[in-house]
Amino acid sequence: MHKDLRKRYNALEMEVKQDLRELIEKSKAKSKNVDTNCIKVNVFDYTELALINNDLTFLDSDGLQYSLYSECSLEDLIDIVNKYI
Repeated sequence: MHKDLRKRYNALEMEVKQDLRELIEKSKAKSKNVDTNCIKVNVFDYTELALINNDLTFLDSDGLQYSLYSECSLEDLIDIVNKYI
């Protein structure tokens, strides 16, 4: 039973990450800090989410970069996806 829950959680996490990647790739917004597309976010102190070196990376208003999970939970990431769909 627990393996099934873990498998479903991991599948959901992969789906959310893929949705975020697609949103960034389709976005017309350009990052103020790096030369790439981004989506605008307002979670914790982050203002952008971009693909940097093929990794989903948060940026703050000063251009500092943060790991996708430095403060965000999967639920926070789902909220970001839901904002754009």
